[in-house]
Amino acid sequence: MRKYFQTWNILLALIFVILFFAVLYPILHIFKASFVSPETDLFSLQSYATFFHYPYYLRCLRNSLFVSTLATLFALVLGIPFAFFLARYHIPGKTVIKTLGTLPLILPTFIGAEAWLILLGRNGLFAKLLMPFGIEIPSIYGWKGIVLVFTLQFFPFVFLMVSAAINAIDRSLEEAATNLGAGRLRVFFTVTLPVVTPAILSSALVVFYLCIENFGVPVLIGEDFRVLSVQAYNEFVSEMGGNPAMAGALSMVLLAITLALTLFQKYWVERKSYTMSALNRLDVKRLSPLATFLVWLFCAGVVFVALFPFAVVMVSSVTMSQGPVMYFGQWSLENFIRAFTIAPRPIFNSFFLATTATLIGVLFGLLVSYLLVRRRGTVSYLLDVLVMLPLAIAGTVQGIALAATYNKGLIVLTGTWMILVLAYFIRKVPYSIKTTASLLQQIDPSIEEASINLGVPPVRSFLRVVMPIMLPGIIAGAIIMWVTTLAELSTTIVLYYGPWATMTVEVFQRIGSGDFGPASAYATILIVSVLIPLFILNRVSGRDLASSL
Repeated sequence: MRKYFQTWNILLALIFVILFFAVLYPILHIFKASFVSPETDLFSLQSYATFFHYPYYLRCLRNSLFVSTLATLFALVLGIPFAFFLARYHIPGKTVIKTLGTLPLILPTFIGAEAWLILLGRNGLFAKLLMPFGIEIPSIYGWKGIVLVFTLQFFPFVFLMVSAAINAIDRSLEEAATNLGAGRLRVFFTVTLPVVTPAILSSALVVFYLCIENFGVPVLIGEDFRVLSVQAYNEFVSEMGGNPAMAGALSMVLLAITLALTLFQKYWVERKSYTMSALNRLDVKRLSPLATFLVWLFCAGVVFVALFPFAVVMVSSVTMSQGPVMYFGQWSLENFIRAFTIAPRPIFNSFFLATTATLIGVLFGLLVSYLLVRRRGTVSYLLDVLVMLPLAIAGTVQGIALAATYNKGLIVLTGTWMILVLAYFIRKVPYSIKTTASLLQQIDPSIEEASINLGVPPVRSFLRVVMPIMLPGIIAGAIIMWVTTLAELSTTIVLYYGPWATMTVEVFQRIGSGDFGPASAYATILIVSVLIPLFILNRVSGRDLASSL
């Protein structure tokens, strides 16, 4: 056993070294840079003083908080009844609605922004259709468009978390309240709602975090409505040749908000969580035909509004276009021909970088999940905190931190494909770790111990005994990591260099230049590339997409 502990102790030390240089050191670097004066190169609070003194920066902060709060409220308004109806009532096509209702969670948010620009932009489809009738549609630009996209993209988080909480309720609780004379509304507000409240708050915090750290949507349709994540990127890009102190200060403010949200969520869930075995699951009730139709209409309507723009993007990819003007009804494959023949490099880059990061992440996640499950203690708790820390760091902040840290010195990665792989690996590996760790917890340690006692070395026992059992979870984690990496924009836009532009960067730049046709082609390739692996995962696992996630 001494040899066993020595082997895993070496791996544990190596993992901590990797996490330090990939996560902690870059954050500490920009934290230090934010306290350095650009003029004197000495310690100074000038950057923070500038942030709190000038109304422009404070307005960016207020704008971020405003759109994030509003989008979170609207996501709750959609997600809570959506989850309640699907969990409690018989609805025609429930499985299909659940699967389609989860898709916006996977599809890139900036493509959603592109879709709404095609529909409601100045040269959008709806503007052209309604122009002959003298009807003006509301502008998609500014805070209203940002809130719309955030709401429709992130409400599935509320749906998934709240529906899981509803399905965990023991039927005997509601039956007891009913037997004591409580009516339906009173049972809902005194029994059901308190039990699912932790899930509601947790989902609200997740949605708020995703909104405040998002880069692609505000920069595409925000126009003059600036938010903190976009301004941090602008400050960093404008100061690449000088001192990125202001970018560091803005990044630290954004990091403070996201970390505070993460800690508050952890505190609230641990303080307010309700554990129950759900031995008697809630009955799925049948409503009257009219009520069933109204409930179905609400759920199907939400799904349609959320996914219709993505369908429009796919149609736009085979539509003739000239700049931002789309000639719907005139079909052409020119956009795909240009993507695959004239500019295929972004497609190759996306697949290469995502695959490389995923392979590294699977191996790393396998080792970390084993240490978290099999070697519990203070060290494993610290390891768990470190590997999950990237989830609390905004993509632009992580990109700025890595670019500023490894721009010079002994290790120079900025401007290479390796820094993109490093960023993707660190940012997405928590998905792989959580998937494999949850499966490893179900494997009896005695199976591995029996192999070791028979003289098989510990690492070989792990590879030959434990790993084959974990294979389904490893594959699931790899697929989720791959598709989320493929759709990553906020980190990529900071770190990519010239020939290493990805499909996300290509879509982003072409939308910015008003070249909607080719942008839609790359976006369609990206959408299909994300959906096919998820479809394979669902077919192999035998579960719908909502259950897999």
